[in-house]
Amino acid sequence: MEQRAAAILDADVAGYSRLVEAFEQATHTRLRSLRDTVINPALKTARGTVVKHTGDGFLAVFAEPMHAVRFAVAVQDAVRQHELAVPPEQALAMRIGISYGDILLEKADAFGNEVNVAARLQELAEPGTVLVSGSAHERLPASQVQAVDLGLQALKNMSRPVRAFRLAGSADHSRPRPSQLSRERPSIAVLPFRALPSEPALDYLGDGLAEEIVAALASLRELMVISRNSTQRFRDTPGDAMTVSRGLGARYVLSGSLRRSNDRLRIVAELADAVDRAVLWAQRYDFEMQDVFEVQDRITSVIVNTLAPQIRQAEVQRVLQKRPENMTAYDHFLEAVSLMYRLREDDFARAGSAIRRAIALDDSYAPAFALASEWHALRIGQGWSPSPRDDSFEAIRLAEAALDRDPNNALALANLGHQRAYLFRDFDQALSLFDRALAASPGHARAWGLSAPTFNYLGDPEAALSRAQQALTLSPVDPLAFWYRTSICIAHYTAGEYDTAVGAARAALAENPRYTTIWRTLAAALAALGRKDEALTAARRVLELEPGFRAKVYADAYPYHDAVRRERLRRHLVDAGLPD
Repeated sequence: MEQRAAAILDADVAGYSRLVEAFEQATHTRLRSLRDTVINPALKTARGTVVKHTGDGFLAVFAEPMHAVRFAVAVQDAVRQHELAVPPEQALAMRIGISYGDILLEKADAFGNEVNVAARLQELAEPGTVLVSGSAHERLPASQVQAVDLGLQALKNMSRPVRAFRLAGSADHSRPRPSQLSRERPSIAVLPFRALPSEPALDYLGDGLAEEIVAALASLRELMVISRNSTQRFRDTPGDAMTVSRGLGARYVLSGSLRRSNDRLRIVAELADAVDRAVLWAQRYDFEMQDVFEVQDRITSVIVNTLAPQIRQAEVQRVLQKRPENMTAYDHFLEAVSLMYRLREDDFARAGSAIRRAIALDDSYAPAFALASEWHALRIGQGWSPSPRDDSFEAIRLAEAALDRDPNNALALANLGHQRAYLFRDFDQALSLFDRALAASPGHARAWGLSAPTFNYLGDPEAALSRAQQALTLSPVDPLAFWYRTSICIAHYTAGEYDTAVGAARAALAENPRYTTIWRTLAAALAALGRKDEALTAARRVLELEPGFRAKVYADAYPYHDAVRRERLRRHLVDAGLPD
C-alpha cells in the first residue's frame, strides 16, 4: 500500500439504477460507448489513473487538482454532447466530486479521508456538475478556473463540515430558465414589530424578531419574502397594509407589536391580505421574559409554523374563485394541492390533470414536479394504480426532475428520499437526501414528515415517531397532519405497541377517513390484539376502498427492510379477515 498526496475524483451516473431498470440494454450500451470514446481518452490526456470501477462510476487519481478539473470539465461537456440526441428521460448525466490530500493507494482501491470527501461531494453534486473541496480548490490557479463558493457543507458520516465549490460552466448550460411559477409565488412583507413609545428598549427585539421570521420564511421557498432592507423604511412611519403593499409589491403583510409587563412579554401578530383588505389571522402570545434570544426563537417558530398554512389556504381559496381560462401555472399547482389529498378518486384524477397543466405551462418549477411524483406514489399507495411498476418509475423520474430544477429545495430532496425508500428500498440514498433536505431547511415540516416512514421501514420506530411528531409540532394546522399521524400509527405498530397504534390510527382517520394505509394498519393492529370484530370492520373498509387488495401482494411489496416484519404484517392482515 502506497501513501501519497494526490487529487482524488469520484464519478457516478445520476439515477443509474432507474435507467437500467427501465432501459437496460440502451443504457449499458451508451455507458460503454462513453467509457471508450470519452472517459478513457480524457483520462489519458489528463494523466489520470482509474483505481476502482463502481459499476456505473469510477474512482480516479491525478497528480494535481488542476489535472482532475480539466478531465472533469472535458468529460461533462462531452457527455452532454453525446446525449443530446437521447430522450431526456433516458439521457445519462455524470456527477463528479474532487478532493485533494494524502491518500492510501493499493492495486485496485484507494482509502483515506479525502477519498470519502470526494465520494460525498459526488453525491451532493447536481447531474452534469463538478464539486471541488476546499483543499483542492486552494491549489487551482484562480486565473484558469471559475467556481461558485457553496460554503461549508455537512457531509454524511463526517463530523466536520467541508468547504465546497461548484465549477462554473458545465452546470450553467443545462440549468432551467427562471420559473414563471416561482415569480407567481405569493409575496409577503414582514414589518419590524413595534414597541410602545414608552418602551424603546424593546425596539431591538422587534427588529430581531422580524429578521428571524424573514429568514425562516425564506427557507420555505413557497413564499416570495421581501427583504429586510426594503421593509426597514416602514419601521418609523408604519402605514396600513395597502400602503405597504403598494410600496413593496407584497400581497401579504405581517405586522405586530410588543409590550412588557414586569417579567412578561406580550406579542400581538397580524397577517393581512393587502389586496382583499382583509385580516386573515391575528394572534396574541404571552411569554416569560427570561433569555431574550430564546424567547425570540420560540416566537419565530410559533408564528412561522402558523403563518405558512394560513397563506397556503388563502391562496387556494383565491384560485378556487378564478375562471379556469384565466388560471396560471401556479394556480393549477395550487388547484392540484387542494384536490390531491381529499383522496376521492375523481378529485385525485383532476389533481393529476392540474399538475400536468402546471408543468406544461412552466416546466422549471421544482415543487410542481415533486407534487407530480407524490401523485404517482400515492396512486400506488391507495391501490388505484393500473400499473404500480410504471407509476414507481414515473414517481422517481419526476422526483429527480424536481431536484434537477432546484438542487437545494427541501421538498424536492425529501420527496426523492421518500420515493427511493418507499418504492425501491434504496435506504442509503434516502437517508442522504433527508440529511440534505433538513440541512437546507431545518424548519420544513413536510421534509420531517416525509423522512419518518423510512425509519419505520428500517425498523427504527422511535426515530420515525420523533420525526413525525416534529412535523406536527412545526405545522400543527397542516392539511397533511393525517399523513404524519399515519406514520405515528405505523411506528407504534412496528414497535409492537398495538393498542397505541389503534389510538393513533383513530386520530388519523378523524382527519382523513379515506387514506387506505390507515385502515390497513388499523386492521393489522386490531388483529394483533385479538379484537376480531373490530379488525373485520376495518378489513371490510379496506376492501371498500381497494377491492382488489391481497395481503400477500401488499406485504411482499411493503418496504420493511426485515422480511420477518413483512411476514408478520401479512399474517395480521389475514387474521383481520383480508384475503391472502
